[in-house]
Amino acid sequence: MAITFDTIANGELAEKFQMALTQIGRNIMDPNTDPEAVRGMTVNIKFKPAGRGNLKVDFSVSTKLAGFKKSETVFLVGQDGRTGRISMSEPGSGLPQVTSIRETPAAAYTDVRQEPEFDPETGEIFEEPVQAGPIDLRQAYGR
Repeated sequence: MAITFDTIANGELAEKFQMALTQIGRNIMDPNTDPEAVRGMTVNIKFKPAGRGNLKVDFSVSTKLAGFKKSETVFLVGQDGRTGRISMSEPGSGLPQVTSIRETPAAAYTDVRQEPEFDPETGEIFEEPVQAGPIDLRQAYGR
């Protein structure tokens, strides 16, 4: 019986070839991969003499697929002038904004953060009324 690509290891090499071809096809159709990237397949067959008249044959099939295409977005970052709390959001994402990015110890905001006065019986926090109009940050930070 003649040896062909389809008969090596009872068809195992041909099956691995078909599986690799399917991986490449899926990678090409994936909208998250770089559409211009070159994909590849390597079929490696090694023949090693194993005594008189015998050969040990090792084979492998590997693929080189395209990685994810590059993406970018914009985050808006801000800091609350009274509490020093950092907040981040992505405009237009429709997802809730992320707040309190890595809480900074209160000691870092000693010049800004002050414990609010409150009624000990009810727990109500006494706040000064918020002014309408622009905020003078130099005055808020005491500079």
